[in-house]
Amino acid sequence: MAITVGLDIGSGAVRAAVVESARSGAVLRRFVEMPLPPGTVEGGDVVDEGAVTEAVAALWKRNHLPRKRVVVGIANQRVIVRQVDVPHLEEGELIEALPFQVQDAIPIPVEEAVLDFVPLEEYTTPEGDLMMSILVVAAQREMVEGLVRIANGAGLSVLSIDLQAFGLVRAAFGSDLLGGGSGPQALLDIGASMSQVAIVRNGITRFVRILPTGGEHFTETLMTGMSLSREDAEELKREVGVAAQGVPEGDDRAEIGRRILTRTADALIEEIRGSVNYYLTQAGEHSLERLVVSGNGARLPHLANRVARSLNTRVEPVRVLDHLKVGRLQMTEPELLALQPVLPAAVGLGLWGSFVVPPSNRFAHVA
Repeated sequence: MAITVGLDIGSGAVRAAVVESARSGAVLRRFVEMPLPPGTVEGGDVVDEGAVTEAVAALWKRNHLPRKRVVVGIANQRVIVRQVDVPHLEEGELIEALPFQVQDAIPIPVEEAVLDFVPLEEYTTPEGDLMMSILVVAAQREMVEGLVRIANGAGLSVLSIDLQAFGLVRAAFGSDLLGGGSGPQALLDIGASMSQVAIVRNGITRFVRILPTGGEHFTETLMTGMSLSREDAEELKREVGVAAQGVPEGDDRAEIGRRILTRTADALIEEIRGSVNYYLTQAGEHSLERLVVSGNGARLPHLANRVARSLNTRVEPVRVLDHLKVGRLQMTEPELLALQPVLPAAVGLGLWGSFVVPPSNRFAHVA
């Protein structure tokens, strides 16, 4: 039995999940979180490394969490995820040749990047050349090393730096990934300052896109458009949500707020739809089988249904607890259920190496 701790460093909080892996299945042993000061992390980028290190250290000390086998998630606009076709190579050879093979496919110098890949499939060209498609992940080296410094500064031993989207997929779909499903399935995670779209087919994550819009943007549009304080904007956002369909026309406070939120939602939905349509076109697919939504931003009333209507697919809330057992957590069942939207990132990182979504072994070398 191995115990792994997933560490999710978000814009509003740091969260940790202790996951025990055994033959009988994974068990969630702990889930804890601690808020971060505003501006400490923005859009997935750590702005104040010292403050984050202090928060992580305090979270571990307060909750007596294991300090070894910690997997840290990475996700922001500076992480590049792209499908690339390369000549067929054995894994060891491909690891060595990866910088050369992908240097023209990523917008950052390979000497400044940490590279990882997920094998997708093999094929033969009409000329008889054996090729393979891989999903390449490229992150700026200084950013990855910064996450390792934070963990080490808090007294933790890093097992791996993992693409957060891989963790989200592991937590959201769990052992369902082994079945593959009959069509592409998507995960939409709407966090505080960004959203992530991941598309899975036959048990493998084949597409990831990170969008620069999250729940905070909805709050900020209300603050600007209606001259509200942050507290009042948050309250109104939770109260009115977006329109189930159409755009509201009324002039009372609730309708004005709903109209502003709906327009913000439609801008995000357009980005989501563009991302999904790009994948479907490239993959020769017609539609998604289903859309699973997670993240605090997904709590916004009617937003998930509006996204699903735009994509012409069925929508489901994330149900992390359907895919793993739960130990004796220090919280009630209603409290745990209320946390389901924010569980996937940390829990999925704790599931590193489980199911068939490959872990980011190459990133681990940085630690």
